[in-house]
Amino acid sequence: MRQTLLSMGIFALLTHEMKSQVVIDTVSVGAGYANHKFYSLQNDEQGIQSKDNWDLGFEITGYSAAIIANTQRSNFAVYKAPYSIANYNAIDTAGINGWSVLYNSDETWSVGAFNRGANAANPNDLGWGVYDQSTHYILGDSCYVVKVSASIYKKLKIVSLIGGSYTFEYANINGTASQTATISKSAYAGKNFAYYDLSSNAALDREPTAADWDLMFGRYTAFVPSGSLTVPYAVVGVLANKNVYVHQENDVTNPSAFSTWAGNVFSTNMSTIGHDWKAVDLTTSQWKVVNDTVYFVADRSGNIWKMRFSAFGGTSNGNYIFSKEKISAVGITDMSGKELIKFTIYPNPSTTNNTTLLFSSAQQFQDITVAVTDVNGKWISKEQVKIETGLDHHTINTNGWNAGVYFIIVSTAGNTSVQKLIKQ
Repeated sequence: MRQTLLSMGIFALLTHEMKSQVVIDTVSVGAGYANHKFYSLQNDEQGIQSKDNWDLGFEITGYSAAIIANTQRSNFAVYKAPYSIANYNAIDTAGINGWSVLYNSDETWSVGAFNRGANAANPNDLGWGVYDQSTHYILGDSCYVVKVSASIYKKLKIVSLIGGSYTFEYANINGTASQTATISKSAYAGKNFAYYDLSSNAALDREPTAADWDLMFGRYTAFVPSGSLTVPYAVVGVLANKNVYVHQENDVTNPSAFSTWAGNVFSTNMSTIGHDWKAVDLTTSQWKVVNDTVYFVADRSGNIWKMRFSAFGGTSNGNYIFSKEKISAVGITDMSGKELIKFTIYPNPSTTNNTTLLFSSAQQFQDITVAVTDVNGKWISKEQVKIETGLDHHTINTNGWNAGVYFIIVSTAGNTSVQKLIKQ
């Protein structure tokens, strides 16, 4: 078995991680919070874009066909027009102040402004259109008015999503300057969204490849409490990428030493870090950071990072200052940094009833603990295993597991590491 695994080259997947260290980093989105910055905890900044260079975003990956809107662009708004798609040509703006204003979700990338108003009782209703199970087409059924500046309004309809291509039509309210545009998913492979600017009639490739970033810094619209309601409000904060999960610990007594993350709930809410780690001190009118809050971030590879914010520069420079520390990585090292065990999961994603945990070690271990939690921190299993010197393996029975994200936690002698497993 060991020779077979080795000959297959599976252990080439094993990577060595050095002892973690605390890194102080600064991410700047510029004066006036002018930009969005995409950031990798492992590899630092991956891209920067003006927050104002787009109007619409079309989801490339997944099945939700989300269409987002740039509600942070000055004088920008999306209205649900009370017209059937058959009456698109008749749209005017009479009574627009009484129409619904639409916003993206601040919890998931998969619900954009144009997905609002979907019939919850119909899983095929995506808000802007309806999925046909026989043809696999999504055909638009809604009309919108987009305010693109203080005085310019456009009427818009999403025509369809067919064969991996979005088609949409827009024009001035009187029907002039009509445009029909197409966004092909294949042109943006590996990205979360493709973007479009209605003023320049141009598609934009403004995101790094999704696998290359964990967090986006910059402005977004959050829903904040106001009495018994929540209202949309422009904020500056941090959003997590798809398949990046965050656990937040508040009121930590000794935050610099705190590292208890295993077994806790990792949230799928993209704004778990969000904006509320800072507030304006009403006495000094200066930004004050909540320094007893600790964030644990599970990146797209399953590594666990500890983050703490220490300062915020505000509108003058848009600087976020924070510490980051990789506290659990692929492989286990002791306190001196000596590597004890390398391991990986194969296959991952898993489509079978069994997943293999592959080990490489220079010594025998009698007391390896292999535990599994789901993304909510619920323990799925926990067992003690023995591994031999050299190459060894342990099979995890995944029969009966729901499709989703799990964390495989491997520990010995007080040292712990984790990898993310996706069950399909």
